[in-house]
Amino acid sequence: MYFCKKNLGFIISFFSIFLFFACKSEKVVIEEMPPMSEQTIEKFTITQTENGKLKMMLEAESAIIDENTNIAHLNLPIVKFYDNGNYASTLIAQKADVNLDTNDVKGIGKCIVDTANKEHIQTTDLMYNAKKNLLYSDNDVKIKKPGHTIFGTRFDADIKLEKVTIRNQRTVFD
Repeated sequence: MYFCKKNLGFIISFFSIFLFFACKSEKVVIEEMPPMSEQTIEKFTITQTENGKLKMMLEAESAIIDENTNIAHLNLPIVKFYDNGNYASTLIAQKADVNLDTNDVKGIGKCIVDTANKEHIQTTDLMYNAKKNLLYSDNDVKIKKPGHTIFGTRFDADIKLEKVTIRNQRTVFD
């Protein structure tokens, strides 16, 4: 019996000391975070007109807008281009950044452009200059037109693909 009381006293003392050190409180410092200057928008849309006519319509699954740079980072964007109000082409990209001041678009990753004339472009990291109405990329490009396919390493073109410049081009006829 004496042994049990002695062990019980030892166990109680041990747990008391353990609880004292284990429960010793530390001050947790929470720093104030600066406010985030970005917004997230689902089903993001931009419509651009010029002289009352449709110039561009952009839709994306989501956008994160950085208010400091005024850049929208888009997920799965689809951009439809119009020439004088008439449909010209569509750009589809994995991701894109759009400058909300200029409406310039930078397609990131795989980019595809299909035109109203059944022409098809495949490239990566495609840029659209809204002021010049110009598409361009410094990467490999494949342009499929009715009857032939053009391969090259840099291109620039208008949104209708009527004026196209391709570097290091090679053409394969169907």
